[in-house]
Amino acid sequence: MFFKLKDKALWQTLSKASLIGIHLVTCTFVGLLIGFYLDKWLGTKPWFLIAFLVFGIAAGFKNMYQEVKKIQDAEKKDARPGK
Repeated sequence: MFFKLKDKALWQTLSKASLIGIHLVTCTFVGLLIGFYLDKWLGTKPWFLIAFLVFGIAAGFKNMYQEVKKIQDAEKKDARPGK
């Protein structure tokens, strides 16, 4: 059974929450690709791959943290009495 959700704030929160996993995966993948191609180009296998993989994971977690903070701040703003 499909329920229609008409609450705009809920849809916005769900769309922001869906970005959390996407940020981690894309940042990790981009870091991995950059490291792979730098290693291939410079012949330094596997050092750039490892370094940029770590940078990508760190960037993904940073982006995840920022998205969660945005969601929490929006919920705090909505929860205040007398908005």
